[in-house]
Amino acid sequence: MSTSGDDDLGLCDLMPRSPSPEPIPFSFATYTLPSGFALPSGETDISIRLVGTHPLWGHHLWNTARVTTNYILAHPELTKGKRVLELGAGGALPSLAAALGGATFVAATDYNDAALLENIAFNVASNLDHQLGDRVEAIGHTWGADVAPLLEGGKYDLVILSDLAFNHSQHPALMKTLDATLADDGIALVFLTHHRPRFAEADMAFFPNLAKKGYGYERVVEEYTGAMFQDDPGDERVRGTVHGFRCWRDESAKVDEEEE
Repeated sequence: MSTSGDDDLGLCDLMPRSPSPEPIPFSFATYTLPSGFALPSGETDISIRLVGTHPLWGHHLWNTARVTTNYILAHPELTKGKRVLELGAGGALPSLAAALGGATFVAATDYNDAALLENIAFNVASNLDHQLGDRVEAIGHTWGADVAPLLEGGKYDLVILSDLAFNHSQHPALMKTLDATLADDGIALVFLTHHRPRFAEADMAFFPNLAKKGYGYERVVEEYTGAMFQDDPGDERVRGTVHGFRCWRDESAKVDEEEE
């Protein structure tokens, strides 16, 4: 697969290289909805199409996305009647869950790459009927960039960051977009896995740094799912555990930069 820009994104040693010299155009993964949920078709399996090998890792349905989706569906108060934004959506499974949970609008965003955005649109159309699908829009957004195209209908009640915190160099940009899009009384879900155990502390630095900007946070999930890649280095238990946090605006936590 292409490695252009991998070092800048801090992703170069996250994933094993594909053994195939030719990237496959697509692959598919299945997520089974919890009891009590179904697609408009009556099916209980969501089929997520994933792009072929891609430098931004849109070709995997990560365990973190599955756990994030479970949490969203188990807490309908987060989505029912709400505006939802997902950053780095990839296959956009959590975005689909938000629509199923009654969100009035879902912005499923990823890097402004035609293959990624077309794939999100495909997953929406393949799993949701027109009534629900019309509430979900695939939008290109670079973290930290102008958020005006995301805010035509206002800020968001829920912002989802699923498996993005491993990208340490992008923490400031992620926080900038989050801060510019989250409603004053909104909730952010930040779920992550320590894919590279030696960098776990750097992954978790996202939260105290977010607190300095005026946010509270609490752990709501710690779930062992099994590591996705058995041959990767580092403790398998660490690599196979998903950590989930709820974050909210809390000005009392804010630290003046001059005090640091």
